[in-house]
Amino acid sequence: MKRKLIIGLISVMILVMLIPNSTASSSGHGRKRNVVTIVRDNYGVPHVFAKTKEGLAFGAGYAMAQDRLWQADMYRRSSFGNLAELGLASIQSDYETRSLGYSREELREIFDNWEPSFPEKKLKEMMLAYVDGINLYIAEALEAYSNGDTSLMPIEYLPEIITPDGLPLELFTIEDCTVIVVMMAWRFGATGGGELNFAARYMALESIHGDEDGWEIFNDIYPQVDPGAPTTIPDSGCNYPSYLTKGSKPDLPANIGDVFQMYEEVRMGQTELLESLGMPTKFGSNAWMVTPEKSSSRSAMQVGGPQMGHSTPQIVLEIGLHGAGINAVGMMMPHAPTILIGVSDYGAWTSTTGSSDLVDTYIEVLNPDNPYQYLFNGKWVDMEKRTERIYGYKKLWYEERDIYRTIHGPIIGWDLDNHLCYSMKVPFFKNELAAEEGWSLFQQSKNLYDAQEASKRVELSHNFLWADKKGNIAYWHMGYYPIKPELGLNGRKIDDRFPLWGTGKEEWVGLTTFKDTPKCVNPTQGFLANWNNKPIADWPYREADWGEVHGVSWIQHQLATGGKISFNDMKDINRNTGYNHGNGMYFLDFLINAAKDDSSIPNEVIEALEAWDHHYNDELDPKYPNSYATYDDPGLTIFDAWFQMIDNEVFDDDLAPGVRASSSTLLHVFDGEQSKLTLSRDYLNGEDKDTVIVRVLKEALVELEAYYGTDDISTWLTPVRLIFLNSLGALPTAVMHAMNRGTYNHVAEMSKRRGYKGFRNPSPHVVNVIPPGQSGFIHFVDGEIQVSPHAYDQLKLYDTWSYKPVLFNYRDIKNVAESWTILRI
Repeated sequence: MKRKLIIGLISVMILVMLIPNSTASSSGHGRKRNVVTIVRDNYGVPHVFAKTKEGLAFGAGYAMAQDRLWQADMYRRSSFGNLAELGLASIQSDYETRSLGYSREELREIFDNWEPSFPEKKLKEMMLAYVDGINLYIAEALEAYSNGDTSLMPIEYLPEIITPDGLPLELFTIEDCTVIVVMMAWRFGATGGGELNFAARYMALESIHGDEDGWEIFNDIYPQVDPGAPTTIPDSGCNYPSYLTKGSKPDLPANIGDVFQMYEEVRMGQTELLESLGMPTKFGSNAWMVTPEKSSSRSAMQVGGPQMGHSTPQIVLEIGLHGAGINAVGMMMPHAPTILIGVSDYGAWTSTTGSSDLVDTYIEVLNPDNPYQYLFNGKWVDMEKRTERIYGYKKLWYEERDIYRTIHGPIIGWDLDNHLCYSMKVPFFKNELAAEEGWSLFQQSKNLYDAQEASKRVELSHNFLWADKKGNIAYWHMGYYPIKPELGLNGRKIDDRFPLWGTGKEEWVGLTTFKDTPKCVNPTQGFLANWNNKPIADWPYREADWGEVHGVSWIQHQLATGGKISFNDMKDINRNTGYNHGNGMYFLDFLINAAKDDSSIPNEVIEALEAWDHHYNDELDPKYPNSYATYDDPGLTIFDAWFQMIDNEVFDDDLAPGVRASSSTLLHVFDGEQSKLTLSRDYLNGEDKDTVIVRVLKEALVELEAYYGTDDISTWLTPVRLIFLNSLGALPTAVMHAMNRGTYNHVAEMSKRRGYKGFRNPSPHVVNVIPPGQSGFIHFVDGEIQVSPHAYDQLKLYDTWSYKPVLFNYRDIKNVAESWTILRI
C-alpha cells in the first residue's frame, strides 16, 4: 500500500550524485542558509555541517536513522515496554518495565517542564529538530517501500526476518526520545538501590551466626569504609564532606530475603531478555588524563573508555557536528543530538559511572484493610495508580494492568501477607531531562568554566573528566545525593546499606550540593584516573565502600612513572590495562612467596608463576584468531585454578549461601596485622596464611594434572577468551578476543601549539574506535541481502589495538569523503 508522509512544515530535497560506496550525495558543501550537509568519511562516520544548532540536530537525526534506525526503534519499544506486541517478550515482562517507568503522558510532561539552564544553547530546540530529522528518513523509507524500493528500509522490518509478517515502522515523537533518555539515565547513572541485597545477606549471616557475630562478619565483608580503596583525587587539596554516619544493626522484616529473591528474579529476567535482544545492560568505564607537565608534548592528554557491554551494532555510534559555534566529534547514542563523549577544538571530555548511592529503597507499611494505602506521617495515604493497556503479539489481545507508586516512588516488591511493600526513591524523579542536560553542553563548552557548568547540571551519578587546549585537566564526581537523618524509626542509627522505613520518620533531609562535590583541577601529581572507583578518601555517599582490590590502581601505577608520557604511551597504557589480571596483580606475590617456602612445591610451578606478569599474554603460537589459541603462560592457568579455590577455603565455614567475600576482603585476611582494614575475626582459624595458600595450591595442581592429562606444566595453557557482540537485529554477531577496555575508546592530545604562520590553533590530535563499525544497516535489494561496508570495518582495528584518525576540519573530511547528502529544511 502506498503511503506519503508529510512532516510538519519541512520540505526536503535530496540532491543526488552517485559516487562509489554512497547512496545519496551531492557536490554541494552546505554553504547556503537552511541547508544541512552530511559528509561521510571513509569509515562511514557522518559529519554534519549546518549554520544553526537546529540544523546540526536535524542532520544528526537523519544520519542516525540511516545507520541505526532499527536500533533506535528497539530502544524506544523496550523502554516503553512494548515488546510483547512484536512477539519479542511477554506481557508480564512489559508490565515489569512499565511498573518502574513513566506513561507516555508523563514523558511529554517531563519534556514540556524541562527549562534548560542556558536557553541560548538551544538544547530543547535541538531535540525537536533531531526528531524531525529521524522522521524525514522514515518518511523516505516508507515512501520508497510503498513503491517497491526496499533500499532504504532496514531488513528487520520486512516479513520473515524478525516476525512472519514483518514489523511496523512508525514515526518518532519527542516522547520516544525522552523515554530512551530516561532508560539510559537510569541504567548508567542511577546507582545505589542495593538495600534489599544487603539486607538479605545480613539476615542470612544472622540466621547462622546470631545477632552479634552475624553483624560483625557482615561489616567485614561489606564495610562502610575501606581505608585501602584507591581514590581518583589525591589525598590533599580538594573538597569533600568530612562527616560519616556509622549505622547500627537493622530492624528488618524477617522474610526480606524472600522479597529480595523475588525482586532479583524479575531483575535477572529483564536483564536476560535485554541481552538476548542486544540491548545495553552493563556499565563500567575507565578514563585517565595527564597534565602538560607530565606530557612529553607539553599538551594535556586524555583517554576515554566508557564500558557499556558489546553488541552488533554497538550501543553507540559516531557523529561529527560542525557549525553554529560547534566543532566536535565523538560518540552519541540514538536518542539525542549529543556527543556524550568526544573532542572539540577546545577540549576533550569523557565520563564513567560514579557508583555512589543515589537510589534508596523504602519499606512501606500497608493498611490491613486496604493494601493500596500506606502509612505516612500517621495517616493512611492512597497510592498513586495508573492503568496500562499492554498488547500481546500483533495486538490481537491485551491485558490491562494497574501500576502503583507511593510518595517515595514506584513499587518494586509486594509482601501482602505481612502488609508491606517496597518502593524505590530517586532525587531526579520526573526530571531526567533536566538532570541529564549537562551531557549536551560539553560539545558547546569552550573552556574549563564551561565544562564545569556542564558537569554541575548532571544530577545522576557520573564522573566527568575534561582536558583542554589551555593545558587544564579537571575531574568532577557529579550527582546530588540524598542526605539522610542520623537517627530513624525508634531512634535507630541510619545505615546506608539497608532500606529506610517509609512511615515518615526516615525521610531525606536534603541533597548534597555542588560545594560537596569531589573535584580536582590540575593536580600536582600530573595525572588523574578513574575506573568507577572511589572519588576521594572521605566520601560517605556509598552503601558499602569500594574495595582495596581495584583495577584503577594499575592505571595509576603506570601514570605515576617518573618519565614523561607520550601519545603512544597513552595507547600503551590502555592496552596494558586491557590485558591486566586484576586479582593476579594483588595476589600473585602471596602465592609465589608461599610456594617458595614449601620444598614440596615443584620448581617448575614456582618458575611458571614467577615468569607470569599478571597479564593475559597471547604472543606465541597458537595465538588469536586461531581457534586453538591459548595464552602464553602456564602461570596464569595455575594462578586461576588456585584463586578459584582459595576463596572457598578461607570463607566457606563463615559465610551463608549467597554471601560471597570480595577480593578486597581476602586481601585484608592475607595482610593480617598490616591490613588497612581491621577485621573482626581470624578467617584462617589460627592457621598461617602460607599454610592455607600452599594446601589449596596443591589441590589445584592435582586438578590441573587430571584436567590436562599430564604433569608437563608447559602444556597447561588457558584458551584465549572471546567476546561475542550480541546481535541487535539481523546483522550477524561479531566476535573478538577479550579485552577489558571501553566499548568506545578515544585518545586525545589537546595541542597548545599555534598553527600555520600562527593564524590558528591546530586541530586536536585524536584517534578513536567503535567496534564492530559505524553502521547497523542491512537491507534487501534485488533479491539479495546487502550489509553496509561500515558494519564491521572497525572490528579488526579494535581487535588489534589500532585506531582510526578523528577528523575535525572540512578539508580533511573532504579528502576521504565517500558521500555527501544535502538536506534543505
